[in-house]
Amino acid sequence: MKAERRHELRENDLLHAMGVAKDYINENGGRIGLVIIGVFAVAMAVMFGMRSRAAAQEDIWRQKSEFSFSDGDVGRVSLSELATLTSSTDDEQFILQSLLDRGKHALRLTAQAAFPPDLEFNEHARGAFEELLRRFPANALAQGVALTGLATVEENAFAFDGEMKHKEAAKKYLDETVANALLNGMPFQRLALDRLKTLDATFGDVIYEAPTMPPEEESPEEAAEVDPADPVDLPVQVDSADGGGETP
Repeated sequence: MKAERRHELRENDLLHAMGVAKDYINENGGRIGLVIIGVFAVAMAVMFGMRSRAAAQEDIWRQKSEFSFSDGDVGRVSLSELATLTSSTDDEQFILQSLLDRGKHALRLTAQAAFPPDLEFNEHARGAFEELLRRFPANALAQGVALTGLATVEENAFAFDGEMKHKEAAKKYLDETVANALLNGMPFQRLALDRLKTLDATFGDVIYEAPTMPPEEESPEEAAEVDPADPVDLPVQVDSADGGGETP
């Protein structure tokens, strides 16, 4: 009986609530309609914004895939446009991958240039690696690539101007690589230790030598010419009447 009574009370409460809601809607139907329209508009705006953001992210990844770094001239334009594209988005994954690619390609183009290295590419790599350090302090890959990459940047700068300040800067980056707890067990630390062992050899004396020109070869015509005023060039004649003696 008690259970049935409780059931009847719940039904009565529900009917009462429905009645109150019906009276409220009848009295305030216009305002409720406006609220519903407003909520719908906000929901549509959020949905449109999410779709637009997804489309924008897809577009910048597509643009990134079309850049080429095949040679210095093409790579210079691509690095500049990729840097601009990176600054236009807040997609952290895109920014991370873009900075990694910019540093890698800039270093490769630096090394491809005729000795000494191309400082424009080298400085682009420096900027990309420094931004990696600053923006992704908790990302092991970003830290390892950036620190070892900056050590390479200093090696390239030393090859250009021969200043020993680059040796100290490279040592600092390699020491930080070894001491960084994020990199424990990763190959970055082992490679940094190997590079520290050869630091003196890497930052040895830089000697610039002018290219040596190969000796000019005489043409057959020049070799055949004889100067009659030079006795060394006169032919040797054999006088058979003197028993085969040679006369000048």
